[in-house]
Amino acid sequence: MTMGERIKELRKKNGMTQTDLAKELGVTKGTISTWETGSRSPSFDVLDQLCGMFHASMDYLMGRTDVNSFNEIADADAEQLGKWTVEQDLTEYALKYARLDEYGKQAVESIILSEFNRCRAQETLTGADVFTGSIAFNGKK
Repeated sequence: MTMGERIKELRKKNGMTQTDLAKELGVTKGTISTWETGSRSPSFDVLDQLCGMFHASMDYLMGRTDVNSFNEIADADAEQLGKWTVEQDLTEYALKYARLDEYGKQAVESIILSEFNRCRAQETLTGADVFTGSIAFNGKK
């Protein structure tokens, strides 16, 4: 399938006329027609917009494959991924802190206290109820 045929297929599948798609993309109906007939091709920026609009991969839209492997993750999955990333970062910071000598630990604690007080004064602290957790110490030195 050509890119033009694929654009037409996706447009129709989404219940759009050429005029609807043109308005959405800020182009003319004639421009859409030239894409669909294959006499012209959309710019990369427009292709990117079409991929997002139709939830299609670039390869699928361009007719390079018949498999649409565009994967969106659900909002809940994105939120969980964000939580795992924060957990991983905080664990890494804690482990690095634990390996510092006393001078390094005092320097880090001084910066944390200073920034905590600044955020508290500016009322920009994240709520304490957002974070919970624990760190285990295995006792080895």
